[in-house]
Amino acid sequence: MNDVRSFSVRNCIDLALARNLDLQIKHLSTAIAGDLLNGSYGAYVPTFTFDALQSYESDLGNFDPRKFNPYFPAEITTDKLGSDLSGKIPYGFNYDFKGFVRKTAANTDFITSPEDAAAYPPNGIRSTNDYTGEAAVVLRQHLLKDFWIDADQEQVLIHRADLKVSRETLRFQIMQTLLAVEIAYYDLMDARDEIQVQEETVELRKQFVAETQRRVDLGASASLESAQAEAQLQNALTALAQARESFSTRQNHLISLITDDYQAWASVDVQLTDPLQADPTQVNRSASFQSALVNRPDLAEARLAVEKTGATVKFRLNQLFPTLDLVGGYGGQGVDPSDGISSLNDALSFSNPEYSFGAVVTFPLSNVSERNTYRASKAARQIAELQLKKAEQDVLVQVADCITRVESTYSQVTSTHKAATYAESALDAETKKLQNGFTTSFTVLQYQEILTAARTAEVRAKVDYNKTLAQLAFAEGSIMERNHLHLTVR
Repeated sequence: MNDVRSFSVRNCIDLALARNLDLQIKHLSTAIAGDLLNGSYGAYVPTFTFDALQSYESDLGNFDPRKFNPYFPAEITTDKLGSDLSGKIPYGFNYDFKGFVRKTAANTDFITSPEDAAAYPPNGIRSTNDYTGEAAVVLRQHLLKDFWIDADQEQVLIHRADLKVSRETLRFQIMQTLLAVEIAYYDLMDARDEIQVQEETVELRKQFVAETQRRVDLGASASLESAQAEAQLQNALTALAQARESFSTRQNHLISLITDDYQAWASVDVQLTDPLQADPTQVNRSASFQSALVNRPDLAEARLAVEKTGATVKFRLNQLFPTLDLVGGYGGQGVDPSDGISSLNDALSFSNPEYSFGAVVTFPLSNVSERNTYRASKAARQIAELQLKKAEQDVLVQVADCITRVESTYSQVTSTHKAATYAESALDAETKKLQNGFTTSFTVLQYQEILTAARTAEVRAKVDYNKTLAQLAFAEGSIMERNHLHLTVR
């Protein structure tokens, strides 16, 4: 048994906003763009390194021709604790803060030199310890290449534009969904009213068949007229079946727009609650043009594409410059034979300072690669600008066409209503003439067909008018406001 549910256009829109699969995909795409933008700032997150190392060296000793005495065999153990904090900030500044404490323990074997071994009883092995500490900061500032923009800043700008694009894409998808829901609703309304028209036609045909058969039985009409009436009845039943099939297809389409679980809705019978009206609407070409240029998300996307290529052009221009960096560093060292903390404190007091400063210039002998890449990026920006101009022109043409269709379809609403009224009056008059024997049943059948066509045309004109109003609102970028919706992206 079918589940009958009543829906207005607004009900369908609310369901689509919550459950439409295309919208869910675009929401996730926007979230991904936000994550990528946040991730691009990771280039400026400091990197902290802590290392704890131990090394062991067994030196067999050897002869150095420059020394009087050979090297004695030794075992050297080194323990090191160190840390490093490095990173960069925008506008080409790099920093590196580092420090360490190192303990060196050595056991030197003097057994090959009895005179020296005697100084280290009982086995002639000397054990020594030494603690070394160091603290330093190293800085680098780019002044030309990678100064006002570098690869990381370019990525931030691009991802920022991509996030804006994704939001406009989401807004555009919402607009497309609203339009699709409204169109589907009116199409279903058209199919519903077409069923009603065909049912009325079938009823007329049945009445006419009965009346014709009565006249044949009385000898007032030929049996051929009865066959003609029956044929027209069967044609009407065929048209009714086609109308019901069309209703089912359009109902399925509407359901697919408002749910992400079609299987659960497969048995739903949609009942439309909104009336089919055709209220006159005033249109203003200049206001619609301005609205479209300001509010259309696809135009905003095209402008953002220009912005993205602008960031690339800026970066490629910067890469044409040579590298000119200011570099400098300052630090201190400390040594203590017995205590690592003391050696580190000595280093941090900078009683034994070390420093450096200067400038580094680097430039390629031929900048052919960067020059051509820069020219290509400028051409890409020009393409983006032309694409924006073309998109604006296409949108204005779309708006102009919609305005023309609004005016045309409303005039059709008026004319088809009058035609249906006249066709109904004409059929009534012709039916009375047939009853009085002044016309034929074939003529009455023709008038019935004219009435059916007129009623169908009237319904279709109203539906087309409402669909065109929705298309105009979409074309001028006001369809969300038309449905009292406002997009807030978090």
